[in-house]
Amino acid sequence: MPVPYGAQSIVRFPSVAVASRADGASGVRVRPATVADADWLAEVSRASFARHLHDYLTSAQPGVGRFWQVVLAHPESFPTRCFLVAEDEDGRRLGFADLTRVEPGLAHLSYICVVEAARGRGVARELLRAYARTHPDLRSMRLDVFADNAPARALYDRLGFAGDATTTWWVADLALGGVAPAADVRLEGLHAARAWLDTYGFGELTVVAGDATHVLGRPSARVLRCFDPATLRRPGVVAAVVRAFPGIDRVLVMTPGEDAPPSAVGPLRAVNRSLRMSTSEIRARLELP
Repeated sequence: MPVPYGAQSIVRFPSVAVASRADGASGVRVRPATVADADWLAEVSRASFARHLHDYLTSAQPGVGRFWQVVLAHPESFPTRCFLVAEDEDGRRLGFADLTRVEPGLAHLSYICVVEAARGRGVARELLRAYARTHPDLRSMRLDVFADNAPARALYDRLGFAGDATTTWWVADLALGGVAPAADVRLEGLHAARAWLDTYGFGELTVVAGDATHVLGRPSARVLRCFDPATLRRPGVVAAVVRAFPGIDRVLVMTPGEDAPPSAVGPLRAVNRSLRMSTSEIRARLELP
């Protein structure tokens, strides 16, 4: 099942009261997200991304709020994922965090977002402290951040995160010309893929072409994500998918480093770069035992 950030998990725990910062800002309370927060989470998440990236992000699609309603209503089906919301003493929501327990001692931070009016008050830090308090075995954390997101990188630097790798996001406007759909292509789960796209605005699709299997993403109605760069060398496979989903006009592939992979479906251009960062001293940086 495709999800906005890859991991499928959520954790519930009691609200945690957090002291206000010494700069006099109002106190912050961190609590688990509820179904009633889903639309707000979607709105804040969407607003945090540059508009030109929306087509490439499942979390920027109009239906992601409906997806999060399902996740938050059924925590038993997502046992290691954790959505947290920070609010002030009057109940105004200030920000949220989305974390996943990857393995004992390691968490992945998918998103942390603070509304503009609350920035500079330590809200992001308190969200992470709340998570760490309820996961006493937590020792390490990893995340992906856009390379040009200076405020987020400054926060992560203060928390001891260091860069591990760079990923480039490549996009091609489809130029299939007279390429015919490959005759040996079968789209598995087509009905489910259409339902996902209609309901949430994103999804996944498995394509079988001869002896090869291609898992493809649909981060939005107009974009086909190729998880394996080798798919870009199979224009007949891409043409078969476009025949089933004629609204697709671009392909997206993410690769390590800064060298574009070979493409037979159109010239690639870089639209974004992200950094994988990690720290093994998250508890010390958050001033927790």
